[in-house]
Amino acid sequence: MHRGNFMKSVFSVFIFLLGLSAHAEVGFKNGNQKTAVLAQGRIVVHCFGNNPGGPSHGSFICREEILTAGEYDYFVGPKGVKGDSVTLTALHQDGSQRTKTVDYDSAKSQSKKSINLWIATLLQRPLLDPGINTVRYKITSNGKVTASGEFVAEVKDGGTKNCSRTGSYTSNTPSDCQNGTSLCRRYFNENNYCL
Repeated sequence: MHRGNFMKSVFSVFIFLLGLSAHAEVGFKNGNQKTAVLAQGRIVVHCFGNNPGGPSHGSFICREEILTAGEYDYFVGPKGVKGDSVTLTALHQDGSQRTKTVDYDSAKSQSKKSINLWIATLLQRPLLDPGINTVRYKITSNGKVTASGEFVAEVKDGGTKNCSRTGSYTSNTPSDCQNGTSLCRRYFNENNYCL
């Protein structure tokens, strides 16, 4: 191979790899491969205090689905792009989509706040769904698009993890013996979600 052609080939490979590394940086700070796990365990609650006519103890099966890498994560954009806002639109396997817009920090090349990827409540909806999510991003500065692209985030099924021990709690709040929700959260936090 002629030296000039060799150098062109090396340069082309370098440019290709540089492009791959720049593309690989875009996505979620803790990675684009996530695993959803259903954690479950049992708690027993003994209640004291003013509880006329209510139960003095309760037993509950606690269940919570979590992402092992965290339900919230930062979006990391391409280096050197100016912007004050980023919009992420996740296209789910079932054809549905969800969009979130957050402030963007150009100096750090990431969103200023972590983004809800998984928690669903009455007031919040997660960005991701189980399976393959094609996430389109659009970084803007003063309303003008400065960068856009897409990446794939996958949420795999990690199955069920059963906590090996039963949690035992006492409470001065009578409602804890009727509804174990707050103590289930405590139980999972104390047991690292059975992982």
